[in-house]
Amino acid sequence: MLIFLIVIILFTASIYVLGDFLKKPRLKYIFKPLTTILIIVLALLQQPETSETYKYLIITALVFSLMGDIFLLLPTDKFVQGLASFLVAHIFYIIAFTQGFGPYFEWPYLIPAIIYAVLFLWVLLPKTGKLKLPVLVYSLALLIFIWQASGRFYYLADNSSTYILLGSFLFVISDSILGYSRFVKSYKFSQALILSTYWGAQVFLSISI
Repeated sequence: MLIFLIVIILFTASIYVLGDFLKKPRLKYIFKPLTTILIIVLALLQQPETSETYKYLIITALVFSLMGDIFLLLPTDKFVQGLASFLVAHIFYIIAFTQGFGPYFEWPYLIPAIIYAVLFLWVLLPKTGKLKLPVLVYSLALLIFIWQASGRFYYLADNSSTYILLGSFLFVISDSILGYSRFVKSYKFSQALILSTYWGAQVFLSISI
């Protein structure tokens, strides 16, 4: 059942990417939220290996991600509202990642992420205009997100924490492409790359339950 659902998610995601490539707004408006809704269903169907609390924190994060998807899909520019929705989603993810052993405070996993963030923001921030502060706040949350995901993997090294780590890396890739595409330069296949890595991240985080 779960494998079948993942195949359906792959199908609906592909239809969205095709709709974006062919400039078919109706396909985009239907299949973007539908894909994330199916990922929420995937999470709901999981039998938690960690705890019920972890499961519903992940599902709450996915619901806020769905809100972010919808804001970014609207014809009017709702980028700040979308960013805020994903910020809240990341906060719930971070809380979920600390379940069972508390926040991770070791520095080694954070240093490479800080180096990447500084270099990327050095390119990005001059282009963000009035959105510098929201972008900085979101970037900080993303740093903590991948830091805590790495810490959970370091402590537990089980299937769940492996999926979390993979999901967090894909999320960073997706957000990096999104930021570069919006503020610096967009490419023909930017949306396909953004959404494939984003939905891949969400699927990994869902099956981490």
